[in-house]
Amino acid sequence: MATVSLENMSKSYGPVAALQALDMRIGDGEFLTLLGPSGCGKSTALACIAGLEKPSGGRIVFGDRDVTRLEPHQRDIAMVFQDYALYPHMTVRENMLFGLQQQRVGRAESERQVVRAAEVLDLGRLLDRRPAELSGGQRQRVAVGRAVVRNPSVFLMDEPLSNLDASLRVRTRTEIRRLQRELGVTALFVTHDQEEAMVLSDRIAVMRGGVLQQLGRPMDVYRDPANLFVATFIGSPAMNMLEAELMLQGDTVRALVSGQTLSLPRAVTRSSWEGTRKALLGIRPSDFGITAPADAALRGRVFLVEPVGPFAYVDIDIDGWSLKGTCDPDRAPAIDDVVGLSFVAERVCLFDPETELRL
Repeated sequence: MATVSLENMSKSYGPVAALQALDMRIGDGEFLTLLGPSGCGKSTALACIAGLEKPSGGRIVFGDRDVTRLEPHQRDIAMVFQDYALYPHMTVRENMLFGLQQQRVGRAESERQVVRAAEVLDLGRLLDRRPAELSGGQRQRVAVGRAVVRNPSVFLMDEPLSNLDASLRVRTRTEIRRLQRELGVTALFVTHDQEEAMVLSDRIAVMRGGVLQQLGRPMDVYRDPANLFVATFIGSPAMNMLEAELMLQGDTVRALVSGQTLSLPRAVTRSSWEGTRKALLGIRPSDFGITAPADAALRGRVFLVEPVGPFAYVDIDIDGWSLKGTCDPDRAPAIDDVVGLSFVAERVCLFDPETELRL
């Protein structure tokens, strides 16, 4: 096993900067996810770590070994791609044994490792089948098994679940996480799916335009976003945003929102300023509760109710701003009802509308 350190790593394709000064350290045995939209640089970063691409600048270090210029086979890694890339003429057992044979691992030990991985991934009864006889989910599990049986120092996964249907994706991600913990292998996972990142990761690295935006534990990134992009990218539905005018009054921040005044603790601010200023006020839908208009500082009119099982999302118009709150689906308001919105003031996030940084 190994730590992975990216030291000021950059990658450019001609004038296009795909990665800019990427600095992070992944701990031994840690599961870290690179998360972001298409084109943010996350797959490029993984390709550089794997040795499939050479960085334009900076270093990649596994443990105390500089691997920046080493070829993939010299790095002791295993990688799973979005495409299964199985050998069609080989059985599941032979596909999983192939990498071990290349490493000249003994037959008995190779068989033991394959059987163990097959049990964890529920592939035991499929070992003598060929890929054409398997479902898409089974093929992807074979690809995962083929990678992990090699006992790599670093396990890399580039959106390995994106071709699976929703229910199989949930089951497979659970199997991947359990297997990674049992093996104690250092793992880097690439996805654009923030729910996958939240569920799987010890830490999440949120990327945008080749730049690392925030690195932290899943709930820290969710509750304490560093900027507007992270706040709106993490969480589904996205964080509600409202234009506000702020005024500091002792230990209280007064926020004027669409003609309605909210009182917030000064602790919600992260930077020093005096007087009044413009801001974007963010509150997650799960932190907005529906209440009687007389009991709330914010009031608006209901225009949509979306039951999703254990709760319902309620879409509310406040002077042209569309917000989502939550409520018990059995007590949901009716369309056109005027309702109040209650929230925990400490959960409010404030952002500078120009720099998009957290205030």
